[in-house]
Amino acid sequence: MRIWQLVSLAGCLLLVESSAARAQDTKKVGVTMAYPTSIGLIWPASNKVAVRPEFTISGSSVESPSGLDGSSWNVGTGVSVLFYLKDYERVRTYFTPRFEYSRSSSSSDTGSGAIPSIDATRSASGGSGSFGVQYAPGEKFGVFGEVGFGFSYSKLPSFTGSDGHATAWGMRSGVGVIFYP
Repeated sequence: MRIWQLVSLAGCLLLVESSAARAQDTKKVGVTMAYPTSIGLIWPASNKVAVRPEFTISGSSVESPSGLDGSSWNVGTGVSVLFYLKDYERVRTYFTPRFEYSRSSSSSDTGSGAIPSIDATRSASGGSGSFGVQYAPGEKFGVFGEVGFGFSYSKLPSFTGSDGHATAWGMRSGVGVIFYP
C-alpha cells in the first residue's frame, strides 16, 4: 500500500514539474500602449492565440469669456483576439477580430436663460477585423501594427424626446508597443 502512495506522489510531482517547465517556455503577459490612444495587456493563451484587452479614457473642459462653459468625458474598452498565422524568426503575422464599447457624456451651460443648457450621454459599440504584424527585437520589448475594416453603432442622446442612432464603417489602423515586465 505504501508503495502505491509513493508511486502516486512521484507521478504527481512529475506532472507538476513538466507543467512548470512548459509554463516557463511560454511568453508572459505584456503591457501594451497603442495609438489610437489606449493602454492594455496582451496575454498569450497558446502559441497560436493571444488576447489583448485595452482601456481608454479622456476628458475636456472649456470656459469662454462669453459665458459658455462645458465639459465632456469618454470611457471605452476593447478586446482583441490575435490568431497568429506565420512566424518569421522575430516577426509574427496575425489576424484579429476586435470588439469595442464606449460611453461618453458632455454638458454645456451658457449661464443665461436665453439658451438652455445641454446634457448628453452617448454609448457606442462596434467591431473590426484587422491584419497585423508583431516584431520582438528583444525579450522585454515588441512593436505591432495593424490595418483592417471596422464598423460601429451608436445610440444618440435624446433632445426631442425620441432616441436616435448612427452607424459608421471604414478603415481602421493602429500601432503600438509591448513591454514584458
